[in-house]
Amino acid sequence: MTGSGAALSHWVAAGAFAFMAIMLLLSRKAVATWWLALAAAVTALWAAAFANGAATGQFFALTLSLGETLRTGTWIVLIAVLMRLGWQDEQQNPSRNVIHVMLGIVVVQLAVDIALAGGLGLSGALGFLAGMCRVAIAIGGLVLVHNLFVSSAPANRWSLNLLCLALAGIFGYDLNLFTLRLLDAPLAADFFDARGFANAVTVPLFLISTLRNRSLSMQLSRQAAFQTFALGAVGSYLVAMSLAAWGLGIVGGDWGRLFQIVLIFGAMLAGAVVLFSGRARAWLRVKINKHFFAYKYDYREEWLRFIATVSRSGPGFGELPARVVEAVASIVDSPGGALYVRREGNNFVPEARWNFRSLDLAAVDLDPAIIDSLETTSRIVECEATSDLPRQIAANPRAWLIVPLGHVDALTAIILLERPRAPRTLNWEDYDILRTVGRQAASYIAEQSALESLEESKKFEEFNRRFAFIMHDIKNLVSQLSLVARNAERHADNPDFRADMVATLQSSVGKMNDMLARLSQETAAPSAAHERDDSFDLRAVLQEITDDKNRTGANVRLDADNYPLEIGGTRAKMEQAIGHLVQNAIDASPAGAPVDLRLRNEAGAVKLIVDDRGCGMSSEFIERELFKPFRSTKVSGFGIGAYESREIIRAAGGRLDVQSTEGEGTSFIVHFPVSPTRQRRG
Repeated sequence: MTGSGAALSHWVAAGAFAFMAIMLLLSRKAVATWWLALAAAVTALWAAAFANGAATGQFFALTLSLGETLRTGTWIVLIAVLMRLGWQDEQQNPSRNVIHVMLGIVVVQLAVDIALAGGLGLSGALGFLAGMCRVAIAIGGLVLVHNLFVSSAPANRWSLNLLCLALAGIFGYDLNLFTLRLLDAPLAADFFDARGFANAVTVPLFLISTLRNRSLSMQLSRQAAFQTFALGAVGSYLVAMSLAAWGLGIVGGDWGRLFQIVLIFGAMLAGAVVLFSGRARAWLRVKINKHFFAYKYDYREEWLRFIATVSRSGPGFGELPARVVEAVASIVDSPGGALYVRREGNNFVPEARWNFRSLDLAAVDLDPAIIDSLETTSRIVECEATSDLPRQIAANPRAWLIVPLGHVDALTAIILLERPRAPRTLNWEDYDILRTVGRQAASYIAEQSALESLEESKKFEEFNRRFAFIMHDIKNLVSQLSLVARNAERHADNPDFRADMVATLQSSVGKMNDMLARLSQETAAPSAAHERDDSFDLRAVLQEITDDKNRTGANVRLDADNYPLEIGGTRAKMEQAIGHLVQNAIDASPAGAPVDLRLRNEAGAVKLIVDDRGCGMSSEFIERELFKPFRSTKVSGFGIGAYESREIIRAAGGRLDVQSTEGEGTSFIVHFPVSPTRQRRG
């Protein structure tokens, strides 16, 4: 590990860190900056000593091994200073504990360095202990760097990311270096030579991070605590694996290397199994909450996770009831559960299941005393300690808790949770959070039920609305046929009357067939876009309406140019809409009074005016009553003719205006969509 390459590498590192220390001392006065300058200065001295030893071949234990320990220890103290700036009064902060352990290891390393300087040599158990301490310090440094980043305020992380990357680079390189030194010393030699260059690369990151100069704010979270212990466990596992490999190398003889390789592979495989074990993660959470926090839950995180789980939707996320079960079960690390909805009395019907495959999903009848307790006190029922439970629940050894879902002082559903993977003792905090999320979950279930009921009501409303329109049209047809029947007694011998009567009957039969088709559920209403794609001759429709009304004794007059005029829309619907307007004008006018239909084509803007000389309407009535369904001034009226006409015209892309004067008459003005290409002259 000696030579010109190693010397150059470490001389570069010495110069880079010396420059960094000078720049920091000249630029800033903050406490953290002073400590960063100190760490840079110590690193520069260590790198210079190493470079001198590599160039001259004279390595001194006090200047190299001791310098190595001081350099690493100074970086750890820097991290501790940075984290302490944001520490609150939390005596059991996991980062604090890691720092204490790390400082203890540094003290042991210093003792080993002094012993080595005394001439005890770098072989045997003492040399292996020195290597293990180096590995442990590198692992602990990575854990602290991780905590420094995740415990910082989110707004300040942008100013810490480069600093943390630089620190992680130093400790990460050392971890690989000293692990290789324990397992394969010849391979580690190249890592020793290149370490100066690797450390020098981190200097720009340190300098840029200090230029950002943001104040640091730390905050302890359960996620940080969990990750701290997870990383610490991984580090301890690596140390234990190295010890076992070293022992096999000593006692294994010629087979030692083979045993070491098999051990390392098996240990890595076992570590992966534990890492992905839900039981291990659940056990770790229980221990962290029990020993490091006054409260078991981070309520902000739990609530955000609950809302996120319930609110997500789409393929793969399941229906709302299953998501509610998952959200409640995740709070207490339950691996599964089922939702039962109350139907009648004591009967609860299974609505959804999330995992919990051993549960027999069937309707259950809860004991009235249990229901009363769930409803009045929101009690969390522990299945193991409760009698009189239904057979499907009592006979299942995995059944654990019954969480009530109460909405508006009524028990609407329950959630049965599966026993967690790790043994868990419940206290008042568990009960409180389960009761709270149970009420919130009940509101979600109630909201979904209300939406389903509303959707069903809308279907009935749509049918009733269609039926009301049909009844309105039937009333008009009955009035028309009644008039024909009365006139038939007096004019049956008149050939012209008989011809008009046959035409009226044929028209009425056609309209009745149209109404039956509209009443059918399978007949879907055409979209507005489709309606505008059709076209028909508006003048012909008006002429047909005029003749039809006049046959029944009305006095309708059509004023239109004598050529076809095509407009966009559906003929049957537009005939129905205009027919309502004409009939309303007839009904509002004195007997025999004229109703004028005036059709105008002004540069492609087609306009129809329906004029009567009836009683007229006030502006207030037009604004508030005219287009309100089921409101009518007629004794036998349904109050939906004007409303239906306006909706049909709107669906075709047109507009209906009203002008009226009380005592003088009313004008309904229909503006049809502009469609110049559909105009043609005969």
